[in-house]
Amino acid sequence: MLASAPLLLALDTSTSTASVALFDGQRVLSETTWRAGREHSTRVLLEVQAALARVSLAPESLTGVVVARGPGSFTGVRVALSLAMGISAGLSLPVWGVSSLDALAHAADEEVVPVRAVLEAGRGRFATGLYLNGRGIEDQRLATLEQLDELTQTPTRIIGELAEAARTRLEQNVNARLAPPAACLRRSGFLAELGWRAALAGDPGDPRALDALYVS
Repeated sequence: MLASAPLLLALDTSTSTASVALFDGQRVLSETTWRAGREHSTRVLLEVQAALARVSLAPESLTGVVVARGPGSFTGVRVALSLAMGISAGLSLPVWGVSSLDALAHAADEEVVPVRAVLEAGRGRFATGLYLNGRGIEDQRLATLEQLDELTQTPTRIIGELAEAARTRLEQNVNARLAPPAACLRRSGFLAELGWRAALAGDPGDPRALDALYVS
C-alpha cells in the first residue's frame, strides 16, 4: 500500500558519476550528483545521511527506495544495489529498480525526435537505448562509437556520458543533436520520479525481484 506522505530515497552509482536524491512524490527535496570515481562505497551512505539531515528528516521517515540497476560498471551498479537492499531490509521498505538508461532518457522525454541515451561502458563501448515519447523502442545494447554514429540515421537527441572526443565525433553527424553537458548528468531526481511512477502503477517494490541489469 502506498503511503499518504511518500518519501523516496533514490540511489545511482552505475558509473563513475553517483547521485542521491529525496523525492516526496511531487518535488525533489534534495539531490546531489558528483564525480565519485572509484569511491562510491565510501561516499554514498554519507551523502544519504547528509540529504536527510539537509531536510531535517530521519531514516525512519523513508517510505521506499529507488535504485539504478544498470547498465553500468559491474562494481558501481552493485554498490547502490547493495545499499538499497540493506536500507530496505533494515527499515522494511519497498525498493524499485530502474534502468540507468531509462533515467537518462526521462530527462529528455519531451523531445519530439527519438532520444538515444548513452553510458560509457569501458573499452571503447557504450551502453545505449533508443526512446520515443519516454518509451524504449529498442533493446538496450552495447555499441562502439562507430556503431553509435551509424545508428544515428535520422534526427536524434543524444543524451548521456560522452567524453570530449566522442562528442566531437558525433557532432559531425548532421542527425545527432547532442544534449548540453549539464543535461547529460544521470540525476537521481529523475530516477526517483520513475520509481514513483512504478509504485503508482501498482508495482509493490518487492526486494526479492531486484537484480542488476547488464547488456551485451
